[in-house]
Amino acid sequence: MIIDPIDLNLLRLLELQGMIPVQEFVSKFHISRQEILMRIRNFETSSLISSYGFKLFLPGIHGGKWYWGCIAGEAAAKFKVGNSIPYLQELMENLSFPPGVCPNVSLLFYTRNLRDVRSISTRLPGMKYCEVYKISEYNVALPRLVLADDWKLLNELCRTRKVNYALVSSITDNPRTEMQVRLARLIWTRKNREGIISIAPNFNWSVIKNYLHIHIAAVTKIRVKELHRVLKEIGYVGNIASRFKKRYMQIEFDLWGFSDLRVVINALTRIERLTIEGCSFAYRNRIYDEWVKDYIQSQV
Repeated sequence: MIIDPIDLNLLRLLELQGMIPVQEFVSKFHISRQEILMRIRNFETSSLISSYGFKLFLPGIHGGKWYWGCIAGEAAAKFKVGNSIPYLQELMENLSFPPGVCPNVSLLFYTRNLRDVRSISTRLPGMKYCEVYKISEYNVALPRLVLADDWKLLNELCRTRKVNYALVSSITDNPRTEMQVRLARLIWTRKNREGIISIAPNFNWSVIKNYLHIHIAAVTKIRVKELHRVLKEIGYVGNIASRFKKRYMQIEFDLWGFSDLRVVINALTRIERLTIEGCSFAYRNRIYDEWVKDYIQSQV
């Protein structure tokens, strides 16, 4: 599949929010709502988006103190997570070369106790090395009251055989029935932050032929602020992540073809006190929602 920068912006919004702020996107990129839906449908038919999964916002449902965290790890081919991590949201897989300089798996989860997750993650079958860290912290005084009828609606939605973006968009953007209006109040969007469930795509990034998201692992003693300044001169940098194994700085780039890769590698090799040790490529994302469906079913 061949994508363009507008496609990439849509994909990033779907990855981060599960939804597209249509009016904002139309104003920025001067395309119609119909074209947005057509592009997303193209993602689905090409299997770039293979399916959709469900995420529950547990802090909003239960209240109290929660953490949203990440396990970044080096895993073997036989790695299996199964049901080991409670409240696991998503598994992101990367192709890493050589092994050990970049995480080839990242797992997002909710927990009340980060120490427990650290203990569990080190015992996962096939996990060679891992780091557990906090992304966000929540302290919800008043949990959202969810009625029994609302749980029934969510259960019906989760058991729907074919969920696609057109269905989700029709519920959140233009609900036409009483049932859809009630569902729209339960689905989290940027405009409805009281929602308790979100719907996110499962991505197969390897389908894309002309674009890649790459993490380049570098060893350097340059301070992050200074490295940002140097990288800004290249014009490709998206982000500088934390060090993996306290050694390998993860520098992220969105690249369009071999020429971009050549420019970036050439520029990085010219930076004094910086050595490239390896890289990883985004491969696929998978939403873990079987426990979500069971949880909702138990509330009915």
